Amino acid sequence: MRTPLILLLATTLAACTVTPPAAAPTPTAATGSPTPTPVIPDQLRPITGAQVCAAVPEALRVSLVRSDTLSDEIDWSNNVATATQVWGQCQWYFGGPRSLRVTVQAYGTATQTATDHAKQKFDKSKADAAKLAEEPDALGWTYTPPVAADHGDAAYSLTGTRTGQSGRSDSRYVHMHIRQGPWQISIRYQGEERDDKLPAEAELRRGADQVAEVFTAEMAKDPSTVAPNDSGLCGAISAADVTSAFFPSVTEVSSSGDADDTACTWKIRDRLGQTDEVVETGGYCGIGVIQVENIAPRCGDLRIYVNNVGRRGHRELKTGGWDAKARRYAKDAPVKHLTGLGDRAFAFADQVHVLAGDYLIQLSYDGTNTGGGVRDAPGYQEPYLDESALRKSLIRIATIFVSGLPAHE
Repeated sequence: MRTPLILLLATTLAACTVTPPAAAPTPTAATGSPTPTPVIPDQLRPITGAQVCAAVPEALRVSLVRSDTLSDEIDWSNNVATATQVWGQCQWYFGGPRSLRVTVQAYGTATQTATDHAKQKFDKSKADAAKLAEEPDALGWTYTPPVAADHGDAAYSLTGTRTGQSGRSDSRYVHMHIRQGPWQISIRYQGEERDDKLPAEAELRRGADQVAEVFTAEMAKDPSTVAPNDSGLCGAISAADVTSAFFPSVTEVSSSGDADDTACTWKIRDRLGQTDEVVETGGYCGIGVIQVENIAPRCGDLRIYVNNVGRRGHRELKTGGWDAKARRYAKDAPVKHLTGLGDRAFAFADQVHVLAGDYLIQLSYDGTNTGGGVRDAPGYQEPYLDESALRKSLIRIATIFVSGLPAHE
């Protein structure tokens, strides 16, 4: 869902005028390329994925995506907002009888405001949507032509229906795309076939309209009056805390979980070779890093898994169960017991485990944490994982995270 951006660069060519002799013909002055005029960026609200989730009233959410048919799991993600780039996303129960995904995003550059970019992207998206209606895609989806909707500054919706191998339609969704000031709002409300019934287009469109009303009101709020917030478990530590323990810098935060289990992920990327442009790249570093040929960036994902063992009744972990857990790990590699961290804690290989009240916490990191940079520089080393440095980083993160956890239930 990330939208590619083009950062326009230009070089000013000096115009030179020569005063000729009186008898000579007057030469034409050289014409230089105009320098793009910097724009005043739109003030963007740095909304988080957690806030996107929270913006949907519970009564509306329950009426559209009932958790009793699947689980109460919710996924969200967001970038670490900059002055010109912000996005947040929430997804409820993907794959269930009903699922809902909402993305809000705004992107600008040094020479294009987020509002102008939103207009440009909206027009292109609508034109692309019209082409979708011409024929089914390779996966069996057919689409209706885009229909104008009365939301925000401009909006349209379309319906996609998939035909399975049996020749019967088995999935349908309504997608709504809204432009509101600098914001692009995307809503996808989907239903799967259950008991030989496929949700009607009218039902899905009504649901998408209800969510659209919520988010046009939400994103119309004055950005100076709304601060980014994550009141969930992932909010126990900030992106700045993670950056301080690893290397610059966190580019994206995400979470998946329910009442019992939460998984938080921070994508950490070197800024080497990175520009305002957001580009899909190959290799481990993923989105957000421009792969400059002579630069090797470090990158990795910090993950924190939190189990509320109190809610699940696993009280034995507070007694002999914790020691048994450590002994199981010790069969594969040395276990180092830690003091001053939660109630009990140990480090194992590239992991740190903590028991703090009713929370069982596991921290891990996949990626590199040292080396990298310009390949031709003196003393250059390919990016690699320093396990000793990693352990120190994980222990530091664990200490901050445990101290920031909400009160135990």
